[in-house]
Amino acid sequence: MIKYISKKILYAFLVLLGVSILTFMMGRIAPGDPVDTLLSNSQNPTLEERQEAEEYLGLNQPWTVQYFNWTADIIKGDFGNSYKTNQPVLHEFMVRLPSTLLLTCGATIVMLLIGFPLGIASALKKGKILDVGISLCNTIAISIPSFCLGILLILVFGVNLKILPVMGMGGFKHLVLPSLSIGIIAGAGLARLIRIQMLSVIKMNHVTAAKVFGVSNYRIVKNHMLKNALPPIITSIGLMIGGLLGGSAIIETLFAWPGAGGFLVDAIYGRDYPVIQAYALIMAGIYMLINILVDFIYGILIPTKWLSGDKNENKKDTVDSRDSVGLNHDRSGDICTDSGTE
Repeated sequence: MIKYISKKILYAFLVLLGVSILTFMMGRIAPGDPVDTLLSNSQNPTLEERQEAEEYLGLNQPWTVQYFNWTADIIKGDFGNSYKTNQPVLHEFMVRLPSTLLLTCGATIVMLLIGFPLGIASALKKGKILDVGISLCNTIAISIPSFCLGILLILVFGVNLKILPVMGMGGFKHLVLPSLSIGIIAGAGLARLIRIQMLSVIKMNHVTAAKVFGVSNYRIVKNHMLKNALPPIITSIGLMIGGLLGGSAIIETLFAWPGAGGFLVDAIYGRDYPVIQAYALIMAGIYMLINILVDFIYGILIPTKWLSGDKNENKKDTVDSRDSVGLNHDRSGDICTDSGTE
């Protein structure tokens, strides 16, 4: 277990290192001059003022020196100051991050409420009208960009019906439309994934045997099908949550949501490179943290994931892990137990 955790931490460190390099380089090769942004309030700055600004920003040094100075400051918790507000970037970001996390949580709840019921129902009714209708709705939802769906929701619920607010952050009602704009599309993708995973186990021997022994459909779905399909679904949910977290910038701008995503959009337009670099690095760290947590959950479902050994041991672990998530429910003892409780 210690070896596994150490490996994950090492991978996370390497990913963050790569993100820091890419982010730094993109900030340097992007069009525009940070000096112009810093001196935007000055009319016709002189050459001396521009040189002083370059020295203040450290742009007169080689890129390698700039990168190492930047990373050294980050290790100390200093992400620099915003060119636009001249305030510490980390402070500005942390003030807005809770709003983004709240929006991500709302979108995740919508995604789960849509994905699981529709995915399971579609798998159980394969080839029937319900399955065709759900698949069609999922395809349409996935094809619509989130900002287009957001505009449609604004027109329907905000402008025409006037039952939900469309701007700013306040009570629960302010969270509904932004969460739906992101969560509906993610839920449609999750529903398709769940349908595929459920169909992959619906014809397995233990499911057929459970039906023969008279186990209720609820128990079959819960104990024999969903448990088998759950591990890859959990992994995908973790990746989707990371996507929701990083992809909320447009929705935050559309709904004037005071989150980190809207802060990023303003920084891009204003060429505020310290903000852009900090956003990319912090979001990458949060994304890696989510993936590590998903791996822990996966390890709880399949305890042998924590173990390591030679190929023979790994094969044995694979068989044992199938027991741990209920893949061997076709054994007569388990079936009789389920049927006896009905």
